[in-house]
Formats: sequence, C-alpha cells, structure tokens
Amino acid sequence: MTTPSSGREQLSVLVVDDSEFFAEMTAETLAEDHDFGTHAASDPKAALDYFSDNDVDCIVSDYEMPGMDGLEFLDAVREREPDVPFILLTGRGDEEVASEAIAAGVTDYLLKLEVVEDKQYGRLANRIRNVVSKRRTQAKYELLVDTSPDLIAQVAEDGTILAANPAMAEFTDISREELVGQTLAAVLGAVGEDRTAVGQSVIEDGDPTHAEDQIDGRSFHNIYVPIDVHSHRPSFQLVSRDITERVERERELKRQNERLEEFASVVSHDMRNPLNVAQSALQLLEEDRGDDAELQARLTRSLDRMESLIDDVLTLAREGETVDDPSVVDLGTIARESWMVTDSGEAELVVDSTARIQADDGRLGSIFSNLYGNAVDHGCPPSDAEDAEDADPVTVTVSVTDDGFVVADDGCGMNLSTDEDPFEMGYSTDTEGTGMGLTIVERVAEAHGWSVELGESEDGGLAVEISGVTFVD
Repeated sequence: MTTPSSGREQLSVLVVDDSEFFAEMTAETLAEDHDFGTHAASDPKAALDYFSDNDVDCIVSDYEMPGMDGLEFLDAVREREPDVPFILLTGRGDEEVASEAIAAGVTDYLLKLEVVEDKQYGRLANRIRNVVSKRRTQAKYELLVDTSPDLIAQVAEDGTILAANPAMAEFTDISREELVGQTLAAVLGAVGEDRTAVGQSVIEDGDPTHAEDQIDGRSFHNIYVPIDVHSHRPSFQLVSRDITERVERERELKRQNERLEEFASVVSHDMRNPLNVAQSALQLLEEDRGDDAELQARLTRSLDRMESLIDDVLTLAREGETVDDPSVVDLGTIARESWMVTDSGEAELVVDSTARIQADDGRLGSIFSNLYGNAVDHGCPPSDAEDAEDADPVTVTVSVTDDGFVVADDGCGMNLSTDEDPFEMGYSTDTEGTGMGLTIVERVAEAHGWSVELGESEDGGLAVEISGVTFVD
C-alpha cells in the first residue's frame, strides 16, 4: 500500500493492470504526486481479494487483461459493491469497448496511452477525485431520500415509476421493487393521474412547481422537479409531504376565528338589551321618577346578566383550545369538586365513578359546572306549583359508560325533537340564561377529542353523554 505524502484527505485507489510495472508506476505516481492512498495489483483475482478485505474509494483498471478482461472484472466488482467508482483504461480505437463499458456501468474511462505516453496522471487524478466526489454526494442524497418521511419517487413522462423511497412504499403498502414499473395512476388512482399531468407540464416547461392534493383524507404538498430533460426518457422527481396536521391546525385556527366572531356577535347583540335597561333606569333615577327599589332591581338584573355574558364569553374563548398535554385525573373527584363551587341550592349530587381518565382537570371541571348549572336552573316544578321557583330540587347523577361518562338529572328534560341545535351559541329555554352552557360543554369536549350527545335520562330528565374518553387503569 502506497500512502500519500501530505495531510490531505486520503482517497483509497486500487490500480489493476496485468503489467506489474504499469500498475506499480501508476499507483506510486498517484500517491506521491497526488496524495492518494494506493494499492497495485497485476492479477484481477488478487485485486478482488484485496477489494473484498479493504475499503476502496475508486478502482482504476486496464481493459485488456488475460483470464479476465476489464468488463468481466467490473461485473465481479459490481457483484460485491454496486456503487464503487470504476475507471476503465482502454486502448486507441476501442470506442466500441468504451460504449459497451458505459452500458455495463463503468463510471468513467480514459485512453491508457494518453496516461502513459502523455503522462496525464494529473488528468487521471482529477477524474478519480470527481467520480469519488460525485459518488459521495449521490450516497448522501440516497441516504436522505431513503430516510426521508416524505414520499419520493422518480416518475417517467408517461407516469411510470422509475424509483421510489421506503416512505412511498410504506404509504402505498407496495414494496419498492413492485412499485417500479407501475404507473402513478395505477397506484394512486385519480390523484395519480393528476400528478402525472402536472409532472408532464413540468418536463415540458423545464421548471419545477408545486401543488396540493388529498389522498384518503390525508393532505399533501407536492413538489415536481424535472430531471433528465434531454435524455431519451425524460422524467420528474415527485416529493410529497404529508401536511395533514398543518391543514388541521389551519382549520382549527379558522374555527377559532369564527368563534371569536361569534363572541363579538353575542357581546354586541345580547349585551345591548341589558345595557339599554340599565341606561333607562339610570335616566329615570336622574329624573327622580318611579320607585327607586324597582329601578335598582332592574339595574341589578341587567348588570348580573352582563356579568354572566362576559364570564361565559371568556370561558368559550379559553376552553376551545386543543388539549395537547392531558393529565391523569380522577373523574369522581373532579365531579364532586365542581359541585362544591356550583350554586346548587337544595339539589343533590350522586357520583357513581372511581374511574381515572386523561383530561385537563380545569376544563373537565368546566363541563361539570355548566351541566350542573343547567340541571339546577331548569328544575321541574310540580303540577300544583304557581311559579318555576317552586320547582322540586333536582338530583344530578354522574356515572361511567364503556367509553366515557354521563351527567343525568331528574328534571323536566329538554325537547330534542325540534330542528333547533341545543349546542348553538345563544340557544336557551330560559330567558334569563345566556345560552352558552351547552356550547361551552361541546367546545371543551371537542378540545379533548370527545363527542357530546343529548338524550333523555331514566327519570325523564336530561342525560348528557360524553364519549371517546381515554381511561387509565
């Protein structure tokens, strides 16, 4: 092994020639004058043994050798390492051999006499550095493609897949080997046809482009890059990135913006009436008209309603954010603690749960508080009662289902057969209510990834079922 004379990066070169003199001279010159680490071999079989046991960056081989010519030697090398750079030295008039060598996979070729007689070792050294550099760049690119989560494929102009990375194979559930030769349309259906059409326009224009589409509910951002435009088979590279999460975030942001608009609408509409009442009462007080006690009561009711509206709007704004990091909480504990901060009067709570679930404890408490408030405020008065305030105190029950929990009461229930949506902001059967209680419950449930359904309880009241909950053993 001849080593380089300087501290430059060492490239290992195997020189093979049946002339031991030429092999040694070439190896020595490349080492001393061009700082390569070299090994000379005059027998292709010995060269193969060396190649099998050592790291070689490039092979320089003669073509005319007894027993095994350069192309046969190339085949043997490719069986061991398909991608090692291989430079073939040919004689004058061997253009047919050179063409055959390129078809066989040789990386480059030079005329041997030019190297020997014209002493073009510098040219040979440059070729070696170039092919090794290209191979290393290609290897990095292939590693990037193979490890990329993006779906990457090289596609011919007619839509035939020429190569595909593991991510593409995993997404289509077809092996990389089986993908090659199939068309995008055959693999991806109508989406594949559309992508082929975009790729064809890219090849024709010679400029890259990008577009978005969907496959089975997944959103993709696609980059189309023309390659081999001047070859006998032009193609394009297709890089498809799954942007479903980004699209969902954008949709959620849009929904949140729409909710903000709803909040503004509620504030501007629902708060105008109590403000008008308060202003009228103040005006009457200033004019010293009417019963001061009645005017003060009107002011108090109006201000109380404004306070409820403000509290509910702020709750809606905060509770609708997605729960990204839920903790493990005791369902029964949160249910009881929420009852303690509810103005429940003589109502009773029954909790039939020892379950632990994944949730944001504060926002889970908001679900209970709003459902408790609805149940208590909408008690069912007995038939001989003269006023709704004479309603019997309700009993609220919290129990666990197979995939969630239920909050039920024994009140008068709700008419669920109408076309109105009880979860719509502002919906209320009580003129004193803000109509946001069930809206808040739905928003908080959606933020957890849960769903809400209304039904009739066993006692004829309202049952609110939350499903999709994750239980923890």
